[in-house]
Amino acid sequence: MTVTKELSRRPIVHRKARFVEHAHSWKARLSVPLIAVLLLTVFGVLCSVMTACKSGLTTEEKLADFRYLFDMLRDNYPYLELKVRSEGYDWLAHESEFEEWVRQSRNDKEFAQAIQRMLSMLNNGHTGIMPPQIYEMFANATAEMKPWLDEAAKTDSETVSRWYGYLSNALQYPKGQGLPFRAWYCQGEYVVYWVMADFGSKGGVQPGDTVLSIDGQPVHKYVKGLRGLTRLRLDPIRDRLYLTELLPPYSKESYEVEFGRADGTVIRAKVGFGPLTGRLRLPYLPTNLGRTDNVYTTMLADGKVAYLHINRMTPFDQFQEEAQSLREFFAELRDVPALVIDIRGNGGGDDRFWMLNIVRPLATKPLTKAGAGTMRNGEFVRPFAEANSDFGQTVEGLSGTGRVLEHSEIPDALTPEQLKNLPPEVLGPEFGPLWIGETTISPSGEYPYDGKVFLLVDFTVFSSAQGFTEFCKGSGWATVVGEHTGGGNDAFTPGMVTLPNSRMPIFFAAGMGLNPDFTAVEETLTAPDILVERSPEDIIKLVEAASTGRPFTEPSPNFDPALRECIRLALEAP
Repeated sequence: MTVTKELSRRPIVHRKARFVEHAHSWKARLSVPLIAVLLLTVFGVLCSVMTACKSGLTTEEKLADFRYLFDMLRDNYPYLELKVRSEGYDWLAHESEFEEWVRQSRNDKEFAQAIQRMLSMLNNGHTGIMPPQIYEMFANATAEMKPWLDEAAKTDSETVSRWYGYLSNALQYPKGQGLPFRAWYCQGEYVVYWVMADFGSKGGVQPGDTVLSIDGQPVHKYVKGLRGLTRLRLDPIRDRLYLTELLPPYSKESYEVEFGRADGTVIRAKVGFGPLTGRLRLPYLPTNLGRTDNVYTTMLADGKVAYLHINRMTPFDQFQEEAQSLREFFAELRDVPALVIDIRGNGGGDDRFWMLNIVRPLATKPLTKAGAGTMRNGEFVRPFAEANSDFGQTVEGLSGTGRVLEHSEIPDALTPEQLKNLPPEVLGPEFGPLWIGETTISPSGEYPYDGKVFLLVDFTVFSSAQGFTEFCKGSGWATVVGEHTGGGNDAFTPGMVTLPNSRMPIFFAAGMGLNPDFTAVEETLTAPDILVERSPEDIIKLVEAASTGRPFTEPSPNFDPALRECIRLALEAP
């Protein structure tokens, strides 16, 4: 059995919900469900549990593990050239630097942190040292997932927890400590949205000011230098890497920060860490995102617009109660002119959640989306692709067609524009064939809805939520409104490798998913049909309202320009 034959039989676009039979609420998007948590756990809120250091591995053992991992990624990782082109970082060129990190590690804890930092330099939400929750899902996979089972059998739960427990977040501050201002990335700048009272009165910094530089470096150059300490997001409009919130690493020394005002005034201040006072609300949307329930429904615009928000794509074996709630809501929609589905804040989960519980019940006709993907020619990743191709063919109402294009066939099969968009490395000898195909979801006939449908997205939309966005946009079923997504389409389930001496498990992006225009999702993300970016005023207005104790128990278009635009379009005459 070869990869190309297997992949040619599967609905290419649905590369995600293959592994979720044993997934749980950790968004175990093994075919990309397993990774909402990755963006959270691996690069954001890395485990704070620290275990005691042991003498552990010898230097030779650590270097052997490093070599095994580096060589495997060099031969199998799909985004090496892409990162050079889109982010200006040549991971392979830093081989000796990574090796020195490992060589200088004094114990197992420092070794784990060196490996994690090396992986973090790839700046991908599906690549890192494996958290225990994800390992348990791989270790308990069905027999069809043999490559993952084989790698999982090379280690054990205790070892996995020990290695993961050594990790720490370089941007995590001591409890109760922080800088006296907070800034949010907005329309290409870091806008101050909150200032501690004392700092504001002494330093003259106000909400609405922008951060110009830190320690003498222009702020965007400074942020780019944080690569490896945290995951940096890509702004495809302005072609730069950014942090959602500007959080410099903790330091006992003060930072020299320059702030700019709209009138051209520049304010210079020494900014140090200290105790934080006052309540702080981060300006995420929707306004009621902090609730605990996963599915939220309500009616807006005097009952003319139905609203649904979903925090996560719950795994298949756990979403029955939520499915019932959705069906009860859908039963009331027949005479409602428009439906807004809000997935902002949704980091992924199981594709079958949106396929079976949203699209199939509401669709009035079969919906089809084109998709494509490819992978590197490495021998290690090949069995993972073969095993992954068997999944997705048993999802109710899902069908598809696909074919495999050898390199010589690609120029004739793609339009000139598609060929121009195709990442150039895909045509090189390091990559295998290109898979293209169509996936169709057939309606279940339960609650056919022929009103206007809108999908609200932002930079937090990742993994299977990204897949839902791609389907809505590609099939035309819903108008996608908001910001560019966060990506996370790696064509199929992330691979897994267990290092031979340490028995440390690593997961990594194994394929490259492509947009319908044949750009790489990792490089361009997915653009909404209607772009709505918040202004600095929108962000400050929301934070000021929250600071007064205003309860945000439901979505509010007054603080949410993308929702406001959906309602405007919903009420617009046909």
